[in-house]
Amino acid sequence: MKIENGKWVDQYGDPVNHFNVSELLDIAEKVEAVYGEDITYNRIELISSIKNLSEKEETSLAYLLTSDVNISKLAGF
Repeated sequence: MKIENGKWVDQYGDPVNHFNVSELLDIAEKVEAVYGEDITYNRIELISSIKNLSEKEETSLAYLLTSDVNISKLAGF
């Protein structure tokens, strides 16, 4: 699930319906668990992206996030 043009869609670009609403609710639960009520589009996108990572990609991301120097370089600081 992701937000495109202000609307929730699944990985095929289809809108939320009774077949895919459980995926939306799962993302909402995870975003709220991490950020509480301080939810933004970027935070939703971040959680959605993390949810779709393979185990190897997730390991690489965790390594990058724990390295302050790498994150600073990626952010352009």
